[in-house]
Amino acid sequence: MRPRWSTPSYTARGETPAVYVLLAIMAIVFLMDWLMHGVVTGLLWWPLTPNWFGSLLYWQPFTYQFAHGTSFFGFLADALVLFFFGGSLERAWGSGRFLFFFFACGIVAGLSAMALVPILHVYPVFYSMLATFAAMVVAFATLDPRATVLFSMFIPIQARWLAVFSIAWQIFGMTGIYGSPATAVASVGITSLFAYYFTASRISFGSLFGRGAPSMRERMERWRQKRRWREWQRRVSRVERPEDLFKDNKK
Repeated sequence: MRPRWSTPSYTARGETPAVYVLLAIMAIVFLMDWLMHGVVTGLLWWPLTPNWFGSLLYWQPFTYQFAHGTSFFGFLADALVLFFFGGSLERAWGSGRFLFFFFACGIVAGLSAMALVPILHVYPVFYSMLATFAAMVVAFATLDPRATVLFSMFIPIQARWLAVFSIAWQIFGMTGIYGSPATAVASVGITSLFAYYFTASRISFGSLFGRGAPSMRERMERWRQKRRWREWQRRVSRVERPEDLFKDNKK
């Protein structure tokens, strides 16, 4: 029987070091922005204008995802998605592959929207995770589409439907940041496709460089085995009689 996915409260902190580093950076940037009235966001966000390539501000594609201005709701939503879904992805992939995925999604999202700037003459300014928000949910749903997630902490929903909702919310609910509906569809759609392909691919970066690292399938299988073992341990700790462990199987 497939175990239900739940909040990884039992997971050791050392299993997701990259996620904790990203969360720490995000929290520090938000606090500094709140104290400095948005000055930090002005340095980190990514203005998608034709003149950007000549501005020499080439760190912005890597930093805009940490900037939230003074919007506590935006900061909290991104932090929760990064903690829950990002943590699951890092456990399945490893820190290196997850970090590559995180920053690659941000760059793909920006370049996809920037391609339409000369045509539509809209000049959005990217900040917060934006399309990466949906991309992480899509990646998690690709790994385990029928996993049960508690939406808003109360409503159980399968991961595949949560991915659809996340994409729709980014396209229809965040259009103002993307500049126009067309740039929203391009940015979110292409980034979500990238997330799906990246997750479904079984290519191991370690094997590409001759390091003999385990493939993505092997990493995922190990993660599932750990989950099953922990579920069994929790079940054993709750029973009073040994025969109670096998009640479900008898039914």
